[in-house]
Amino acid sequence: MKLGDHKKDLGRCTYCPKLCRFCCPTAEVEHRETVTPWFKMSLAERLRSGQVSADADWAEVFYHCFGCLHCRTHCRHEVDVPGALIQARAICLEENAAPAPVLDLLKRQQSTGNPFGEDDLRKKLHAVVDEDLFVPEAQVVVFAGCQAIQEASRYLLPLQKLIKGLKLDYVGVYDGEQLCCGAPLWQAGDFDGFRAHAEQLRRSLSEARTVICPCPTCAYVLGTVFAQFEVPLSAEVLTLDAFLGPILARRKPARRLKGSFTYHDPCYLTRYLDRGKEVRELLALVLEEDLIEPPYHGEDATCCGGGGLVPHILPNVAQGAAELRAGQLAQSGAEKVITACPGCLRQLEGASSASPYLTLEEILLESYL
Repeated sequence: MKLGDHKKDLGRCTYCPKLCRFCCPTAEVEHRETVTPWFKMSLAERLRSGQVSADADWAEVFYHCFGCLHCRTHCRHEVDVPGALIQARAICLEENAAPAPVLDLLKRQQSTGNPFGEDDLRKKLHAVVDEDLFVPEAQVVVFAGCQAIQEASRYLLPLQKLIKGLKLDYVGVYDGEQLCCGAPLWQAGDFDGFRAHAEQLRRSLSEARTVICPCPTCAYVLGTVFAQFEVPLSAEVLTLDAFLGPILARRKPARRLKGSFTYHDPCYLTRYLDRGKEVRELLALVLEEDLIEPPYHGEDATCCGGGGLVPHILPNVAQGAAELRAGQLAQSGAEKVITACPGCLRQLEGASSASPYLTLEEILLESYL
């Protein structure tokens, strides 16, 4: 796909009266016109039409986007702003106009295989997951992803206990060479690097029939973006709720959890993969009280500030978005907050400690075992 493939979207944004400004987290945090969806898309249109060439002085504007798709929720044309901006980022990278923090991130990704620059991700994975779950020939495998491995005790440890406690002895855990889905390469616009990464992962996962992702970003990248780059996996890719939901619906929980809970919708799980309803149905199995929805929820949920490489490139902007979202969740009045994305957990816990944050894995483990 090229930037020209977004010509219709770019034109619609360019001549729009900026009605989506209020739902853009970067615009809400930074309070300046330069980072509104309208300006970013107008600049991308000028790049596409040749009115401007890639320039380091303004290329950074394209990175003021979390890729959250909240703008699309309120756009009658359902314009794909993140998709167009990633294409613009690719042009800037090709023309040696990418901002220095982006180049630094790509160096970390290339040298360590993840955006955090972690040299010991596999060590962290093996420190939590029992060795008997690393079965190379397993046809149903958990692809943890670098973000869940970073928070292994919150995601992989309870998930392992669920797998064993529910006697899902056909499920293994992937520990191949590539432990990151490659999202940072795609989002940075390094398409050649991403395609090479995808090809390696496809070979490593060639024996699997089903790939389960605790991280919804991984699920979207492995299941959708790989195919867009003509490197589709042969396996079915499922989010954790999609895999466990049908299994748990047939089993009575050991206990229903007391207290008041609210839920933060991860952007990739709810807007990209359309799993908001299903996650809520799963939570209804285990919560004694009805879920308390925050002011913005479901398709209209505000981003936690964890996507689009913004935490790595513009940490202050990401922090501002996280604080904004944490405040909305607090307005629900719920005692505890549940989320189903390791990136969201990191952002929200870093922004506020007013309410305990729980992962979907922790909630399900506490209820069923």
